[in-house]
Order: sequence, then structure tokens, then C-alpha cells
Amino acid sequence: MNKNIESALNVLYQRHISSREQLLNEMLRVKTVLQNLTDDINVTRDKEKLFQFMKKATEAELGFFPADRDDFLDIFEALSDIDLIDFTLEIYKNDRMGTVISPVYLIKYISEQIRKLQPQKILITEAEKHLSGLREIIKQTPNSELTLTTQLKPMNLLLQLAFGEMSNVKIRFESIYTDCLQDEKFDYIYSLPAFGFKPDELARMFITRESDGVAIENMLGHLNDQGKLDIIVPAKITFAGMGYEKLRSYITDNYNVKSIYMLPEGTFRPATSIKTYLFTITANPQDNVEIGTLELNKGVFNTSDKKTIPTRDFLSHEDWRIELLLSEDDENIQRFKSSNLDKVKLKVVAEVFRGKSILKKDTVLGSISVLNISNVENGEIVYSNMDTIEEEDRKIKRYELANGDVILSCRGTAIKSAVFKTQNKTIIASANLIVIRPKGKVLGEYIKIFFESPVGLAMIKSFQRGTTIMNINHSDIMEMEIPLVPMSEQNKMIEKYNDELSIYKKAISEAESRWVNIKNGLYNKFI
Repeated sequence: MNKNIESALNVLYQRHISSREQLLNEMLRVKTVLQNLTDDINVTRDKEKLFQFMKKATEAELGFFPADRDDFLDIFEALSDIDLIDFTLEIYKNDRMGTVISPVYLIKYISEQIRKLQPQKILITEAEKHLSGLREIIKQTPNSELTLTTQLKPMNLLLQLAFGEMSNVKIRFESIYTDCLQDEKFDYIYSLPAFGFKPDELARMFITRESDGVAIENMLGHLNDQGKLDIIVPAKITFAGMGYEKLRSYITDNYNVKSIYMLPEGTFRPATSIKTYLFTITANPQDNVEIGTLELNKGVFNTSDKKTIPTRDFLSHEDWRIELLLSEDDENIQRFKSSNLDKVKLKVVAEVFRGKSILKKDTVLGSISVLNISNVENGEIVYSNMDTIEEEDRKIKRYELANGDVILSCRGTAIKSAVFKTQNKTIIASANLIVIRPKGKVLGEYIKIFFESPVGLAMIKSFQRGTTIMNINHSDIMEMEIPLVPMSEQNKMIEKYNDELSIYKKAISEAESRWVNIKNGLYNKFI
């Protein structure tokens, strides 16, 4: 940490000004006073005049100052020479409460895209998220008109103080999750919207009600005829059904996907660890679509696993899971896609639901057993030593497992699946598991065998919303395709699988027993 910032923070902490909101508020207060003191700098030499000047200049917008005259003088002197943006970045850099601040390497990458494009009109939404490189972008585009938006009142003041006097910069206090920037069009838009929340009020109907989907649709409407949108979105955009499926169709019907790149794991930690993508969408027709990953190498983004797909081939896919598109060279994926087998979505042949959320403190000595990820070993359920709870029957009935149910881990670090067999006790699935209950056309053991296959694992991973820590949504798995073969063929596959598994287990058990006996025989020679 910069020593001057550290000293300034200590001055604030000593006066019980410690939350990020309070710290930023008092920094904004000092910078507002300084900006308004340009014509009367002598005020700073008089403690009483400075205090009264502060009250008049800031309290209407920033509220009452939470201390006395001496305190304000100390805070004013401590913060006056501290850079506003550096201070803000420092106090938000470890925020785990959802305040996303873009890393420097991402801003550098976007800055390079702007340099190559040389747009005349640029829009950067929720600009406070990009403070680590915003000055550099503005500096390198002196002949461009930049519009910065924010929907946060303190950040609006911050942007005004930092950039408001620049003739080529406009700051708009507006939300990108509703109608905004009326009648304005841009050559280039960069957006990092909020992930996965539903805005309270939408001035008009959008295809989705999720913030990320609304932002895509809204920003596309502000592209001019030659415009380009770079937008960072969560993984679910590429494969989720319902509104997102319609949104993908809207994009391909009215615009053109230029590229989709996966961002490195942990790009936005600690605010979020979900898997994210950088979409580039243009108003211009594109012959090809670029897909791949962005890797961080010595503080710079480089593309890897890059693949160019003809736009026509890209549009032939129902979704945009680029993990599968990048895996098309894999023989198993290729054979599955090109096979003549009938394929069906899980939601057609099974009921799919997530288990019950149970806190550790809720586990007591009770009559209801809880199946968790830890109870699944080597593709089988270990029914002993399960956690238990006590709960009313009506509250757990929908989560009760039935014979033949397939369970699939949706949290953790490894993909696990198993088939449930009826026990002489009530067992429910925990929220770390997805339950797939066949309706009749497929058997649970058949589904489990497919999940274990290389192609099945690749498809499950493609629905991954998280990075290192797995995060799979049951509504996404419902969209997963599995091969549909006659019931007689399913039974043959299951019988062969189980027979060979029994032989394998017996061989392992005999080998382990022989090894133990040999070791013990050798050890006994030392006695």
C-alpha cells in the first residue's frame, strides 16, 4: 500500500470512519472542497472558515460531517494531496461484497482494442469498475468523445471530480438496466454489467429480466451502423434456456457475433469467481466467428486455443458453449455429434431438481438422512454415516430420493454421479446435488453411464458456471442432450457394466488382500 494512503487511512480510522462507503464519502468531501476553493485558497489557513466552507459546499450532497472542526482539518490535510482514483482503488481492492473492479490487465486489453479501432464516439458503462485504467484510455483518445455512465451517486461525484473538466468526456448518471442515453449511438461500447440480479424497475420489456441479459440488449441498441460492443458476461449466457435462448436468437437475427473468449479463472476475485466470457458483437456482417481463451502472461492478455469458425457453422449450434466448439477436434465429441443415434434433452425424459439447502447447524440426530457429495465414492453411494436432520414430512417430501434417481454433484471440485437405491430410511438430497429422476424412456443407470463417459463429462463441464469451484445449475442440465437408445439396449449396457464392475471389484479386493498378506509376512520376519 502507498505509504501516504496508509497514513491518510489511519487518520480516518482513528475517527471511527472505517467502512468503504464512509472512507470514500470523506475523500469526496475533501476533493469537493478543494475544487470549490480555487478562488479563495486562503480559507485553508483558517480552521473555522474552512469548516464552515466545507459545510456549505458538501453537506447538501454528502451529508453531515461526522466529527468536529479539528477532525476535519486533520482529515483535510491528510487527504488533500492523495490521488482520488488511487485512494478509491485501494479501499475497494479486497471488497468481497460484490463491488467489481476490473484488473489492470483487462483494461489494458480493452485499451488496445480501442487503439486499433480508433472510434470517434466511445461509451464505457459503469465506469467506476474500470478506474484502474480509465485515465489511460481517456489520455490515448484525445480526439474521441467519451461517455462514462454510473448509477451510483458517490461514483457520479467521483467521476465528475476526476474527469468532469475534460472537454471530450461526458458523465451520465444513468442505469444501463433501463432506458438510458436516449437517441445516442456509439462506435464502440465497453460494458461490464452486474451478474445475475433482477433490476427492480424496467421502463420497458426486455427479452430477459436478468441484469446481464438486459445490459446486452440495451447496449446493442446504442450501436451505430458500424459499431462494436465488447461486453463481459457470465457463462450462463452461452447455454441457458428461457429468455437467454431468445436473447441469443435476437443477437444472431439482428447483429453479428465477432468473437467469444473465456476469461482467466479469478479475473474478478474476490467479488466473484464465476466463469466469465468476453463477447464482441458488431453491427457489421462477419464471415467468421473467433472463439478461444484469454490467458494472462506477464501481466498481459494473450489469446490461446484460438479457433475460427465460419459464421454459418456457428449459427447452426443451438447454444454458444465454446468449450464444446473448441473440443470438436476431439474424436469422442465429433463422433457423438455426427452419430445417427437419436438424442433427447434430459428435461424431456426426466424430472430434474436441486436438493434441499441444509446448514451445518441444522444437522441433528434425526430420522431423515441427508445425502451429500462426501457420501459418493467411486461412482457409488455410501449409505452409512450420513448427516441427519429432523423436519416435517411436508417440507422434505419434494427432495426425497426414489429408487433409480441419478444424483450429480453441482458444487465442489470434482464431478460425481451415482444411482440411488431404495433404503429402509428416508433420504433426501442436499443442495450440493442435482437429482435426475427418469420418467420412463431412460433408466437411471444408463444416464449415469453416459455421465461417466468422456463425451458426457465434456458436456457436463460445458455447463459449468464457476471456475475452480464447480457451479452447475439444474436448469442448465435440463438442456443437456443424451443419446436415446431402446430400453432393451439400455438394459444390456447396464448388465455388462455391472458384471464387469463386479469382476473389477473382486480383482481389486483379491489384489489388496494378497498385498496385505505379503507385507505382513515380510514384517513378521523382523519380530
